[in-house]
Amino acid sequence: MKADSSLVATLAAALRNARRAKRVSIAALAAQAGVSPRLISEFEQGKRPHVSLETASRLLHLMHVVVTVARAPSPVDADRARAERAAVRRQTWTGSQSTLAMHDDPRPPATAGARLAAVSGASALTVALQRASLDSSSHEPR
Repeated sequence: MKADSSLVATLAAALRNARRAKRVSIAALAAQAGVSPRLISEFEQGKRPHVSLETASRLLHLMHVVVTVARAPSPVDADRARAERAAVRRQTWTGSQSTLAMHDDPRPPATAGARLAAVSGASALTVALQRASLDSSSHEPR
């Protein structure tokens, strides 16, 4: 499995920051971990991105850095979530989630034509209200 360079850089930075914060030298950490100081130095500088997961884990553990692995959503999960959001948006346009009627009847219009007419009426009403608002604001004394 190929390592993600941003993940390796994140782990290397976490190791470097923790080591410096604890004031542990590269040589001391290398002695504790049983690796060469050069390996740690090159890993922290990004010059050695192919450090084994076991070694990187051991180094981070020695510096008390906790790494949590989160499962990324699979493409199938992302597609399913996108489809669910689209279905909700479609319900809005079909009147299942909103009522676009000019009266107190909370039921959505029964036919597609009636729903379209209600949307058109609501849009026309919105435009008329905006124009009236603009007209009244332009006639107000300053």
